[in-house]
Amino acid sequence: MHQRIAVAAALSIVLAACQEKEGTITPTKGPITESVYASGIVKADGQYQVFPTVNGTVIALLVSEGDTVKAGQALLQIDDRSSGLTERNADAQLRLLEQNASDQGPVLAQLRSAIAQARDKLTVDSTNYSRQQRLAEQGVGSKSELEQRELAYTTSRSGYDRAVKALSENRERLRTELELARNNRAISAAGNSDRTPRSLIDGLVYDLLIEPGELATTQRPVAVIGSATDLYLELEVDEYDIRELKPGQQAFVSLDSYAGKAFEARIARVIPYMDERSRTFRVEAEFVDRPPTLYPNLTVEASIVIRRKEDALTIPAAYVVEGKYVLTGPDERTPVTIGVKDMEKVEVLEGIDAGTQLYKP
Repeated sequence: MHQRIAVAAALSIVLAACQEKEGTITPTKGPITESVYASGIVKADGQYQVFPTVNGTVIALLVSEGDTVKAGQALLQIDDRSSGLTERNADAQLRLLEQNASDQGPVLAQLRSAIAQARDKLTVDSTNYSRQQRLAEQGVGSKSELEQRELAYTTSRSGYDRAVKALSENRERLRTELELARNNRAISAAGNSDRTPRSLIDGLVYDLLIEPGELATTQRPVAVIGSATDLYLELEVDEYDIRELKPGQQAFVSLDSYAGKAFEARIARVIPYMDERSRTFRVEAEFVDRPPTLYPNLTVEASIVIRRKEDALTIPAAYVVEGKYVLTGPDERTPVTIGVKDMEKVEVLEGIDAGTQLYKP
């Protein structure tokens, strides 16, 4: 009887001990990686939206989605009737001034003819005046006749000078007007180019955002162009994490179109400017392990590795209280120093060792 009681008591003690140990763990040794979360999209290098510089109706699309284009290649044609009329007027004005400014043109030819007539009249009046002067010296003729000859000569001389000056002034004016007309024609030609938006780069037409017959405006993009081969990641990182990032860090990227698979990437650039609305920084990354098929604007999520340890003393993150304590007894808090952290585990640097039993809060 006494032996049964002793056995029962012993079993009770063991059961109590087991109940006391239930829910406890000890730290483990192993690798741990701390990373920063980022989200973003895939972008093509040089990717940009094409905006027209004139308003007008689209009369033709000169490329299709997926086409490879060269820098300067026309993408579409816009019918801007007012600009077309301006160009035709500039052409007509230029042709007229080229004709008039020519030495053989009617304006300058008429002025040269006037000079020739003025020269002939000046020659006649100069001869008559000289003859009258000689006669006057011989006492022949009246003073009135001499004054008339002198007045005719003076008038002819002034007329000839005016004709020469008119030719010079008109030639210079026509040359100036011709230069202005050429400039206006060049401006009109540039306007004609504006009616045909062109690609700025060698790349791919990823999207056309307008159809023939629709109105193109300077506030609305008409196409998306980007590199056909070079695609990269544009990520957004919270302002609290940006200080941990630098070029060259490893990242692992997941895409919805490749569910369950991670692709390696490297941070290429950290843009040192925060978006005030989202309170995030922009980070660019390049694929090390690129998906076989990739398109711009695919959404991605990334884990950017900032620290890694191969032999760390770790415990589950759920066992840390207030970021700096662990429970080494049901009601006993022990302060610890935390190191590297990931989504599931934390590294403990000081406060406990591998044999310490921990209670879950």
